[in-house]
Amino acid sequence: MRWLLVALSLVWGSATWAADSEELAEQAHEVVKRTTEKVLQSINKNRHIYESDKAKFFWELEDVLGPMIDFQRLTRRIMGDSYREATVDQRQRFASAFKRSLLSSYATGLIEFEDYEVRVLPPKTGVENTLRNTLVDLEVVTPSGKVFPITQSMYFHHRDRRWMAQNVIVNGINVGKLFNEQFEQMVHDNDGNIGAAIDEWIDALQEQGRKLRKKQTGS
Repeated sequence: MRWLLVALSLVWGSATWAADSEELAEQAHEVVKRTTEKVLQSINKNRHIYESDKAKFFWELEDVLGPMIDFQRLTRRIMGDSYREATVDQRQRFASAFKRSLLSSYATGLIEFEDYEVRVLPPKTGVENTLRNTLVDLEVVTPSGKVFPITQSMYFHHRDRRWMAQNVIVNGINVGKLFNEQFEQMVHDNDGNIGAAIDEWIDALQEQGRKLRKKQTGS
């Protein structure tokens, strides 16, 4: 469930420059709303090929989500101090595994719960928003009516001229901080061996994916 909520909250698109705090908030909220609708439409359109051609299903999903998520920034946040010490290959392995797991968990969750509703809440007044950090509040409503609050931290990527995700708080849990603490613990448990910690991280992501797929098939 956590992976689905994280993935839902990391769906953003491009935007133009904004002049002040209120405009930044309105701009970011509109991007979130429009792009979330686009992704959910893509999921529903390709739902019929999920069982027969999972590869194509994930390719279609990645076409929508891939350009909208700054996986390099997320990798730096999660790896923390270890990012500077890691080799380029290690960083790429980590980011690639995280990306695959995120897309897979997102798709599996939506296939299982096709009646999820995602609400983008109106911008809060009296809140300072900047190009480095603009907050968007959402709610994910399950088919049973349970509501999960989400606060998304976005930043404006100057080179690509788009809003991109940099962190998310799901139901009170700071996901970036949580993942960072988990990975740092893995590095510690492996006596500072970053490569071994990445292997353990990848194994953990794969196990999470297997549990989601098992739940989805009911086996």
